[in-house]
Amino acid sequence: MGNFQKDISIRNEAVPTRPTFGILIETYGCQMNVYDTQAIFGLLDPSHFSAQEDELAADVILLNTCSVRDHAEHKIFSRIGEIRHRRREAGLPYPVIGICGCMAERLGKNLRKGVNPVDLVVGVDNYDSLPGLLHDILDEVGSLPRAVTGHRADTHYVAPPALYPTNNSHLVTIHKGCDYRCTYCIVPATRGPQREKDPEAILREIRKIVAAGGREVTLLGQNVSAYHWQKELDFAALLEQVAAEPGLERIRFLTGHPRDMFPHLMDTIGQLEKVCPWLHLPIQSGSNRILRRMKRLYTRDDYLGMIEYARRVIPEVSFSTDFIVGFPGETPTEFQDTLEILRAVKYDQVFSFKYSERPGVPAARLEDDVQEQEKKDRLAELIAVQKEIWEREASGFIGQIWTAVVESPARRPKGAWRLRTANNRKVVISGMELEVGDSVSVRITGHQNTTFLGDAI
Repeated sequence: MGNFQKDISIRNEAVPTRPTFGILIETYGCQMNVYDTQAIFGLLDPSHFSAQEDELAADVILLNTCSVRDHAEHKIFSRIGEIRHRRREAGLPYPVIGICGCMAERLGKNLRKGVNPVDLVVGVDNYDSLPGLLHDILDEVGSLPRAVTGHRADTHYVAPPALYPTNNSHLVTIHKGCDYRCTYCIVPATRGPQREKDPEAILREIRKIVAAGGREVTLLGQNVSAYHWQKELDFAALLEQVAAEPGLERIRFLTGHPRDMFPHLMDTIGQLEKVCPWLHLPIQSGSNRILRRMKRLYTRDDYLGMIEYARRVIPEVSFSTDFIVGFPGETPTEFQDTLEILRAVKYDQVFSFKYSERPGVPAARLEDDVQEQEKKDRLAELIAVQKEIWEREASGFIGQIWTAVVESPARRPKGAWRLRTANNRKVVISGMELEVGDSVSVRITGHQNTTFLGDAI
């Protein structure tokens, strides 16, 4: 790991008279970005930067961005214009605006050009440059480059436990990047090749979380199930080490790849009481031909066999997944193959998207020959089929008694609490005084979409 934390503290101590600037960081995209935002706050000296929630009160606004789909990037460009419009309407000077994350890595210094240029661009492996770069801009020195990108193997950021959200589940990255080059995916370009975090560093981070009162962690990476430290420690062995940490009660992880969900890993998950029985395993398509075009490295039979084995060895296991509809060349029959997977697995939750071409990825060389309206129709049909399946499955849970952990107050009704079971089902209950982290027995009385309603017993 790099020693940038030490360097930053020395730099900050050298300029104790600097004023305090308000900073707002908006996070878009995956939980890796959520973690990175927390890590960025940890790198900034609080005596010089104070966190703000209102864009009108901030001197600096950083947008931590996603590039997985074209829509995600257009949203950021619109947001930049919106921020400047609101400041102009309020009679306030423009803030310093920076782009971080995957969009910064993909577009780099081009974000500093055009109709609505930003002030700085910092890629996913260079957040340690932010304190110096921001002071350079705010002090109007202007000696440092305003676009810092490129992948580095020596840096793994750590988010301070004090900055974690209060839902009792603390994110812990175990690696960054991905070596699987699915033909549609921009992640290998924006996040770089897979680079493991030292298991001792992971355990130290978890110990700090537990010491600060945390009881649950979510191990995080583009493909956690591919974790392999120096050919000695695979993901199953890492789970065993994490589960041995005293004071830690629950372990979740995101995201696994079906290619790496080996029997011995599923056996380990089933045997470790602390590891939650929930697997998010993106299949993307139910067609073998489309899976080959996507370079997913498994067949539909491989996937279904893995699901069957997991159900045998992991008690109360639940599944969620991702689908892409309208991939280049997908025929109506191949789309029906996808619907067959939905009906066979009976997922708790499905995240489904229309195919969106990303510049520079291998799939961009394929003809995007599924018409936009057809993509919309297929997506609507997939969502409708999943809703029908889930309504039937969820109704069968009414009357059951589950154990769930309090995560946060519910948005509604007033006084209600939101809980989550070990296998990742959300439950809302009312009528009790509770605290985050409490474990509660709940009788299920109904459901609304994927959220269950219940009474504490």
